[in-house]
Amino acid sequence: MVKGEISIPLVSDFTYAATFEALIESPYMALVIVDKQGHITLMNQTFLDELELTSEDVMGKHILEILPHSLLPEVLETGRIDQADIWPIKDQDTLVTRVPIIKDGEIIGAIGQSLSLDMSGAKIFMKRLQEREKEFTALFEAMVESPYMLYVAVDNKGYITAMNQTYLDILDMKKENVIGKFVLDITPNSGLMEVLKTGQIDNADIWTIRGHDMIVTRVPIIKDGQIVGAIAKSLFMDMSVAKVLMRKLQETEKDFETILEGLIESPYMVYVIVDKDGNITTMNQTYLDILGLKKEEVIGRYILDVTPNSELPEVLKTGRIDKADIFVIKGRDTIVTRLPIIKNGEIVGAIGKSLFLDMSGAKILVKKLQETEQELSVYKDEVRRIYSAQWQFPDLIGQHPDFLAMKAMATHVAKTNSTLLITGESGTGKELFAQAIHNASERQSGPFIRVNCAALPDNLLESELFGYEDGAFTGARKGGKQGKFELAKGGTIFLDEIGDMPLSMQTKILSVLQERTIERIGGTVPTPLNVRVIAASNRPLEDMIKKGNFREDLYYRLNVVRLELPPLRRRKCDIPLIAASMIARINERLNTSVKGISEDARIMLQNYSWPGNVREL
Repeated sequence: MVKGEISIPLVSDFTYAATFEALIESPYMALVIVDKQGHITLMNQTFLDELELTSEDVMGKHILEILPHSLLPEVLETGRIDQADIWPIKDQDTLVTRVPIIKDGEIIGAIGQSLSLDMSGAKIFMKRLQEREKEFTALFEAMVESPYMLYVAVDNKGYITAMNQTYLDILDMKKENVIGKFVLDITPNSGLMEVLKTGQIDNADIWTIRGHDMIVTRVPIIKDGQIVGAIAKSLFMDMSVAKVLMRKLQETEKDFETILEGLIESPYMVYVIVDKDGNITTMNQTYLDILGLKKEEVIGRYILDVTPNSELPEVLKTGRIDKADIFVIKGRDTIVTRLPIIKNGEIVGAIGKSLFLDMSGAKILVKKLQETEQELSVYKDEVRRIYSAQWQFPDLIGQHPDFLAMKAMATHVAKTNSTLLITGESGTGKELFAQAIHNASERQSGPFIRVNCAALPDNLLESELFGYEDGAFTGARKGGKQGKFELAKGGTIFLDEIGDMPLSMQTKILSVLQERTIERIGGTVPTPLNVRVIAASNRPLEDMIKKGNFREDLYYRLNVVRLELPPLRRRKCDIPLIAASMIARINERLNTSVKGISEDARIMLQNYSWPGNVREL
């Protein structure tokens, strides 16, 4: 045995693929990766399950075919990083990050990843904080930029394309001083040029940089059978342990990859990995600091000897997944997840990691959020008061069979989210039916927004419906303005007199109904819609289609369920009932005591043709 050697158990049963799969196949994280054209190259099983699709259904498809409101094409186009954004998946809010994949200064793909898929507490924390506090940090970079690992990548000519901050700090250089430089000009003893020449994977080797001993592996990057670059990765450690690991790693390269990929150093998260026997193979520095231990005091030891209340042995035994559990570490409450690492159908290890490191911090956030919720409730109540629906089905008076049939159908479809088209002559009660449907639906607590498409000038209709950004046009309100579709979030938008809408706007409404997103005037980011659409018209839309005045495809989008209200002249038997109901309302409003109408008045009313229908009555 070499002097100073420490015999420790390693992760000899792990592989890079098994650990990588365990890290991405989380029951509360959705992940998708696209290439530079926006075609899907990877989607994890959690995301597939949420979408009720299989891998064969999505692989190679354009992202917008699967997720019409995805912002990954915007990331591909602009190179922006969305560090924390609320995004709905199947009507379930998630916190997502989106980052471009960059090679040689060019964007070659993008990654979208949810941080919290189904945790109501975390969802509320993150959603409100993003809106009000902006306290999120770049979690993605915290995962990549580990203080215990360095890496460098070069292209096929040996020019540096990437170098992490840890390596830059050791070299005492800035990123702009190394990117694009020949690797031997920066590190004269680099072995990457030999890897580019031979295409061979370099065995684990001890490498010294400015007095730092580390184990390094060098691998070529191969595409279509050609070497297009190379990567060198290393891990800091003292020389004695390095020699032990070097010998082990030379026996199996994949063991090293497992340890390397498992190192996710974040000051806001604790994690530990054990092998199939429950022996600790990895523990991050944050966890070590909390326990007051050093790495050499825990690696190779049985998990219960270090944390007696750990439930990872139970995970190894049963294969269960703990999505969110309260776990006490040195008197500190944390929320943790535990999941098994599975290879070839067998459990070969387990991972435990925290979601919130310190519950006291979460309690402070809860207090802030409660204050914010109180303020928001004031505005919500005001919105509900202004944009509320008054009429309900008991208010719709009539006993004529045609009327009762329409009322029964409306009552039935109110429980669904189907798009509705209500037709009938002017004054037959189309808006009353729309309000009653809204009040009988699951959206009754949301707003009811009415838009008279005939009353708005063509040049104002788009801004009223979709809103606009700050500075979108001359005279635009500072800070921009929400459109009617955004105001109707969680409720119903009623597009009255849609037959009078200009063809140019019909095209945009069709796009909204197809994509379920809207984009403000002057904006670049589409907003997903959670709104029910009810349209109404007193014009013969079928005849308008034949004359080219109404889009046929929009008609079919609106005509999912159709209610055709009968005119009052076809249900004159309902006139006395309607008159009695109206007199009762007028008496209540004016504090009068009119008893009813005379028989002569009734006969006169029923003999009239009522071109203005119930409104005229």
